[in-house]
Amino acid sequence: MLRTPILLMVLITATAGPALANEVRCPASLTVQAQPEAPGGWSPYPAKDQHAFVGVTLVEGDRAAQMAAPAPAALEPDRSLRRGRSEVRQWDFPAARRDNVFLICRYNGTQATLAIDLPRTVRRCQITEETDARGMVLDKTATPPQFLCR
Repeated sequence: MLRTPILLMVLITATAGPALANEVRCPASLTVQAQPEAPGGWSPYPAKDQHAFVGVTLVEGDRAAQMAAPAPAALEPDRSLRRGRSEVRQWDFPAARRDNVFLICRYNGTQATLAIDLPRTVRRCQITEETDARGMVLDKTATPPQFLCR
């Protein structure tokens, strides 16, 4: 009798690992080392600043080349849906995509970003952002956007 629940737990644990390995999420925050440039006579003192996640950009192509460009060419979402006071944007990727797709995570109050190539197994990315009464995505929200690729 006791073997069945234990075997079930082992199977759940074994199957949960690969599914999580295919998920891509932006870190909730980004720590940036700020190094001030001091004019003559002043002494600079660096600081670490914490910045909250605010959004994403999905880009197709070579990550190094695109990130060297003044503004990477962002992919438009395949669909956008308004739900109450939030907007859900979704990008869908075919199983046999030829070009690389990478994700840029953006953070509040800094131009610093994080970027990662999406595994070819990722088929969908979705972000849910808070909006105002007119449907405009808010710059500053009480809760961070919800984002996931899988």
